[in-house]
Amino acid sequence: MEKVQRTSLSPDLNEQSPEMRLPVPTQMLVDAFDLLPDASFVFDSNRKLIRANAAATQLETRELSTGRPCCDMFWHVEGADSCVVDRSVESGERVEVEILAGTHGDRSIAIIVQPLDTGAVGKAGALVMARDISDLRRAEAEAIAHKSFIASIADRTPDEIYALDAQARITWMNERAEAYKLLISTSGSFLAILSEECRELAQENLNRTLAGHDTECEVRVVHIDGSTRYAEAHTSPLWKDGEIDGVLVFLRDITERKREHELMAQSDKLRAVGELAAGVAHNLNNSLTVIQGRAQLLLRRASDESSAKNLQIINNAVEDGTKTLRRILEFARRDSASEFSPVELGYLITSSIDIARPKWQSKSRKGKIEVKVECNRSAYVMGEQAELREVVLNLIFNAVDAMPDGGIMEIGVRAEIDSGCFWVADTGCGMPPETASRIFEPFFTTKGKLGSGLGLSASHGIITRHQGEIIVVSEPGEGTRFEVRLPICDKHDRFVKNAGVPEELLNAV
Repeated sequence: MEKVQRTSLSPDLNEQSPEMRLPVPTQMLVDAFDLLPDASFVFDSNRKLIRANAAATQLETRELSTGRPCCDMFWHVEGADSCVVDRSVESGERVEVEILAGTHGDRSIAIIVQPLDTGAVGKAGALVMARDISDLRRAEAEAIAHKSFIASIADRTPDEIYALDAQARITWMNERAEAYKLLISTSGSFLAILSEECRELAQENLNRTLAGHDTECEVRVVHIDGSTRYAEAHTSPLWKDGEIDGVLVFLRDITERKREHELMAQSDKLRAVGELAAGVAHNLNNSLTVIQGRAQLLLRRASDESSAKNLQIINNAVEDGTKTLRRILEFARRDSASEFSPVELGYLITSSIDIARPKWQSKSRKGKIEVKVECNRSAYVMGEQAELREVVLNLIFNAVDAMPDGGIMEIGVRAEIDSGCFWVADTGCGMPPETASRIFEPFFTTKGKLGSGLGLSASHGIITRHQGEIIVVSEPGEGTRFEVRLPICDKHDRFVKNAGVPEELLNAV
């Protein structure tokens, strides 16, 4: 690499005024020249060597002798028409170059050539100063390699790393941090990527770190798409020239770990609930048996159609409750598939509406709920009717609870190519995306003390066991829609399961 610096020559001492001239002992100049730490060479107007100092003899491996031409020195580049001394003298300008020298070309030499006025018209000599900078270049190469190694570690680490200034502005981040589309403000503040409830604690920790203390806390990181994730934030002081110049923040994503811990806790809760439920199931079953017996007795004595219908609804509800208790007691050893039979979704919906009607017709409610039912076509699925009715009732009850001031609830059924579908939609308060993503988790509820958080979790388990899927679509202020799809029951299964029903009648449905 060659660098040519164009500078004006230094003023000749003879051009100074007589008052400025000072006598300088010649021997002193000679001694100073010999003591220079850089290898120094002086050439006359014919580019012949006339003097070299002690450092020059150490740098030049061959013998230095007076009269040696400049082009014969170690800085001559093979194949070039002239050496750097010729170029400097001919141009009258200072030249700086760096060359590789030595037997194996492993020595870096920095050379400076300065033309000298010899007093002869049209002729000039030159001063050459050379310095072996091999150690410097090796140190630079090691520093670059070390920097590259550290950068590679920083970019490959599983943590996100942020460098902040004293105002908590992000000045640098590693590749893992850059990969996330974070919600960074125009000011570049680190606090902008955190959820609001975490910012006060994060600011306190940053202040402590600027005072010289390491800190650790849990934060929620916000993405541009509105999603959030949990992270452990470790902060350490960033030192510069013996003073704290900023903060290093290490973020470790713990979203999955936190979710696993929550699932384990929920599993423990479910196990405890199951043990408790099994303990009380027998007593509840006895009570339901009494209720069912009395309802059936009254049903036989009913004299009007309205009373008979209400008593039949009570009897159906008691039967569903009995089956639910049986599922609790026999869950571990039951073969659910063997109990599946054809279920007509239209009847399932209408019968569930009759059971749930008192929920929204209560006089204590503030607003009126309008119910719209769409069951134009029959849709048969294979399943357990009591379980599926439990799902429908859970969805209806949630829709009613979401409309405390009234609204519209839509319930419908449709038959698709390979599935039967039913849905429950409301015009209630709706849910944000982060709530909707957790709605099927056990014990997760938005109703506070009024909800157990088990209804939708149980519903999701029932639909999964039926090899179906349940989907939720919701927007805050726009209401919520739950849609359930179940494998459709073919006509052969309907005929086999419904013994005594002619297949031509099933074909007409």
